[in-house]
Amino acid sequence: MKRKRTPNEMQNITSFFAKKNPTPTSLPHPTQNEQTISPPQESEQLSSPSHYSTQNSPQNEQGQCSPNAPIFGERLSEHEFANLLQDPGKRRKMSQFHKDDRDLVRRIYIQRKPCQPKDFTFPQTSIFGKNRRFCAKWFDTWTWLEYSVEKDAAYCFPCYLFKDENAFGGDAFVSDGFKSWNRSDLIRKHVGKHLSAHNNAVLAMDLFKKQNSSITQALTKQTAESTNAYRKRLEASIESIQWLLLQGLPFRGHDEKESSLRRGNFLSLLSLISKGNPEYSKVVLKNAPSNCQLTSPKVQKDIINACAKETTKAMLEDIDGGLFSILADESADVSDKEQLALCLRYVNRKGEVCERLLGIVHVVNTASLTLKTAIESL
Repeated sequence: MKRKRTPNEMQNITSFFAKKNPTPTSLPHPTQNEQTISPPQESEQLSSPSHYSTQNSPQNEQGQCSPNAPIFGERLSEHEFANLLQDPGKRRKMSQFHKDDRDLVRRIYIQRKPCQPKDFTFPQTSIFGKNRRFCAKWFDTWTWLEYSVEKDAAYCFPCYLFKDENAFGGDAFVSDGFKSWNRSDLIRKHVGKHLSAHNNAVLAMDLFKKQNSSITQALTKQTAESTNAYRKRLEASIESIQWLLLQGLPFRGHDEKESSLRRGNFLSLLSLISKGNPEYSKVVLKNAPSNCQLTSPKVQKDIINACAKETTKAMLEDIDGGLFSILADESADVSDKEQLALCLRYVNRKGEVCERLLGIVHVVNTASLTLKTAIESL
């Protein structure tokens, strides 16, 4: 059996763990990444001209990162889009922009082209006892190369815009900049082989410029054209069905083949409408896909049900919550099935007495309970 501990032993154990894990008296201050950055007020953006350089820009005039720069990016205003920093050493990273603004930021920088101050007097830097500096001819050799006047460093324009952050290599030309002016071979090394990070960024930039010729854009355009054609085809079928419903005419014929002279009222009316409307003639019947002609009996019934619901909705709006009476009568059809016709009688807003057919329901017998159930279901 286990021996129970005395109160003194329990107090000693408590004090031991208290020494091992002391309770903090105050919480640590959050770091910059943990701080919640509140967006500036709209009035401050409009009234303060220096607000952009200190709050919304990740780097100030000295090229240092602003403590108020957003970590994951905030939506930019039109003023901020127009005043994006051109110097590659002062620009914020692409990942710091809001994900919905990145494509527009890329498009703006592509229109501006790389920052290449060819007439600038590049400063000299002592490297291994010799004065070295950036060579302006490198702009002609590598058209993607950029130069930062602020940091006296070279950057890669495609890698800044489209390089994957998880891709290996080329970070010196994106974040800190290249300053080894005596090692031009490192610039060639940055280009790398066919599947290097730089070449992938160049390919992504070319595809971004030619979005109209991309496969995705072509499929999107094709989808839009198919949608418009489908809508026109559906409109033609609806117009034909509406006219037949108003006249109370049958839809189908005994022989609906293309070689038949009497294909039924629906197909004949649809053909007549397409002849008078050039937009319909391009998308219906023979010019429609074989699996999407919208002329099958199932499609006709779906459109008829939709018309019936719209008609019922119009009747209810005409009653407008007023009193109405039900007129019900049954009769047997040709196949000796009992059919219950249900009508509504009411006075509309104009004071006119209206009688509207609500529908026909099949009933098993003419008992009062059966008719009541059929009326309630309708």
